[in-house]
Amino acid sequence: MLRVRDLVVGYGAIQAVRGIDLDIEQGEIVALIGSNGAGKTTVARAIAGLLSYSGEILFEDVRLKPNAAERNLRLGIALVPEGRGILGTMTVQENLLMGLYTRNDKAQAKLDLAVIHQRFPILAQRGHLLASLMSGGEQQLLAIGRALLSKPKLLLLDEPSLGLSPRMTDTVFAMIEDLRRDGLTVLLVEQKARQTLQIADRAYLLETGCVITTGPAKGLIDDPVVSETFLGSRTAAVHR
Repeated sequence: MLRVRDLVVGYGAIQAVRGIDLDIEQGEIVALIGSNGAGKTTVARAIAGLLSYSGEILFEDVRLKPNAAERNLRLGIALVPEGRGILGTMTVQENLLMGLYTRNDKAQAKLDLAVIHQRFPILAQRGHLLASLMSGGEQQLLAIGRALLSKPKLLLLDEPSLGLSPRMTDTVFAMIEDLRRDGLTVLLVEQKARQTLQIADRAYLLETGCVITTGPAKGLIDDPVVSETFLGSRTAAVHR
């Protein structure tokens, strides 16, 4: 479904991603793990079309272009950004409706909105509440619900557990598994390596903008390179 080759992304003089290759097959959860500053968010934002880059990104055999986020969204790539990106001065329902703006199938969109209300009842219950008044976990569900309303083929989740309680983190990870069972393809960017590797199919470990190991996710849980990275014995420059 997605093929990334020799991806290079820089912020001025800082090279945040240094020529990585990455593949995602339809129906997989593929994880990008690594310490803070490893370049994970940069990769997700480049795929979403939010950054300039060099290299090649192919999605369903269509070559993506840098800085073309709306085009990528219409092609079927939706990003739930780090920090959620909700519109706090708008209501929960208005935030959800923003997920429909690229769609022309209005009747089906209305049905899909009802499905999101069923999947996340709290969003239906608090539809007229300002989004900024929801808890962090509720805001994360809102951000994911909004992304799902664009009917993505590939969902990019950037640090979905950030700032959440352990209980809400478990809820979000269980929901990601449910989405995979529904046939959705997911790129999961996370620092919580062990929990991520338990639900992912394959994973890439990034350090200082490079892939340093990759393979089946469960096989990497006890990989010494992964353990060293998250125990802090490997150093990483900050590239976000």
